[in-house]
Amino acid sequence: MTSLKWRSPLTITLAFFVVFTPLAATYPTEAPLKKVAVAYPAFGSFFLWFLLEKELGFFQEEGLRPEFILVRGGGLSVKGLIAKNFDYVHNTGAVLDAIVRGKQPLKIVFTAAKMHYWLVAQPQIRSVEDLKGKSIGTGGSGSITEVTIREILKRHGLDPFRDVAFVGIGGTPDRLTALMSGAVQAAILNPPWDLKAVQAGYRRVVKATDYVRWPAAGIATREEKLLREPAEVEKMVRASFKGLRFLLTQRDYILVKMMQMFRTTHEEAIQTYDVLKDDVFVPSGYFSEEDQRAVIAMMQQAASVSKPISPEQVFDYRFVKQVEQDLKGWRPQIPK
Repeated sequence: MTSLKWRSPLTITLAFFVVFTPLAATYPTEAPLKKVAVAYPAFGSFFLWFLLEKELGFFQEEGLRPEFILVRGGGLSVKGLIAKNFDYVHNTGAVLDAIVRGKQPLKIVFTAAKMHYWLVAQPQIRSVEDLKGKSIGTGGSGSITEVTIREILKRHGLDPFRDVAFVGIGGTPDRLTALMSGAVQAAILNPPWDLKAVQAGYRRVVKATDYVRWPAAGIATREEKLLREPAEVEKMVRASFKGLRFLLTQRDYILVKMMQMFRTTHEEAIQTYDVLKDDVFVPSGYFSEEDQRAVIAMMQQAASVSKPISPEQVFDYRFVKQVEQDLKGWRPQIPK
């Protein structure tokens, strides 16, 4: 299988500065592969299906040459999508927020995972109320992590704009580092980083999914691309669906990769994988209509938006539903 060539981090300007790490593929010149730029928010377990693209090659099979770009902060990735700096973004929670707030015509076309975060704090902090006057690490301004923390704080009687200080840090590994260094008193973390924090003596305060359940990872794009390049969107969805199916069926292979990529122990990898498989990943690649309405309603409440919003204004699952039928019974093989 053709290998990927990993390049060093660069800095690009999207009318603002964004630090990114492209995971760009170098393919034979004779291969008619189409380049697509895809923004993702963190080097984490939610995004394993394309972080493993150099071994799996599912996008290449679909005739695509993906360049995965690490963008700190969901708000920035959405701005980049709107400005056409990216063709797709994986931070579908931030896209949901942007659609609900009526900013731009975007659509979520594939849902790979639901949000699974813990609010983790310094050992002396025992409750959400103890966070008053403290600093909390988030993915960045406008990120789904910040929206989530605001909702948790409001449910506990705190004013998220006055009672705490949000510190935009970036991906989960960076938030864990900030917590352990004392730069922030709390941070929102997802597997396996929440496990690492607990083992280091930090305290899980609340589970974010007890308050809200956003789509955390998937594919979103502009409505304009859906209209003009539907075949490309379908290829993106098909490749991602294959990757998700691989994650759900090849447990031993994924455990080894998690230990290598995230520097976890075997036990940490098992715990993380089991949480992802049982409570995070969405095997079908799409939410039911009931779940679509539920997440829209939650985001409307969090964003203080009262106007009616239908699932059709947020989600376009026609491609993934077709792919699900096409690949019924298909089981991916471990790469040689």
